[in-house]
Amino acid sequence: MNNDKLKKWLKWLKVIEKDIQELRIKQNIFWEVQDIIKNNSDLDKPSSFYNFLGDTYVAYICIGIRRQAKVDQNSISFTRLLTEIIEDPEILSRDFYVGLYKGSSVEEDANDHFDKYFFKNGETKKDYISTELVEADLVAFQEAVIKIEGFADRRIAHHDSREPKEIPKFKEVDECLQIMDELYTKYHLFFYAQDQSLMPVYQYNWKEIFEVPWIK
Repeated sequence: MNNDKLKKWLKWLKVIEKDIQELRIKQNIFWEVQDIIKNNSDLDKPSSFYNFLGDTYVAYICIGIRRQAKVDQNSISFTRLLTEIIEDPEILSRDFYVGLYKGSSVEEDANDHFDKYFFKNGETKKDYISTELVEADLVAFQEAVIKIEGFADRRIAHHDSREPKEIPKFKEVDECLQIMDELYTKYHLFFYAQDQSLMPVYQYNWKEIFEVPWIK
């Protein structure tokens, strides 16, 4: 096993996790604020401030998604991680994964879990992760982000003379982020043998600021 590459992937995973988690938090805050506005007739009226909130949300999330779609040699991204796993699948081996269960109450289930999670249905089981599975995940991710990435490239990161082919809607941005979350969670399981929720529990009431008048 290439321990140096495994250590690099684990380091990347931490960066990717933090990045996607921040997107999830901002998404949650944005839609919670939308609910506050919608449920208060005194607030539910046209406002340039609401346009600003919406534009800021879309720009922030689209740029974050774009970061995870990049594959150049200077980027740490989900796309690059999956690409490298496809090139060296033996690093995510059965021995590595089974070793994560050592000393746990489900140690005897490690091989069964490896066979369940690391291969597509009907595939012949091997001693390392299925490249076909990772390739399918990479294609699914690329298909999900292509519209978002194009919009971010041509209208947010740059003002390209070429018009974006399509302008993503709020629903499409959120659906793309959902796919990113699900795929990250899947690979967190591969590397740590643990389920992972990217949406943390708030340690304080961040909406408390809305319980007092903003203009005195």
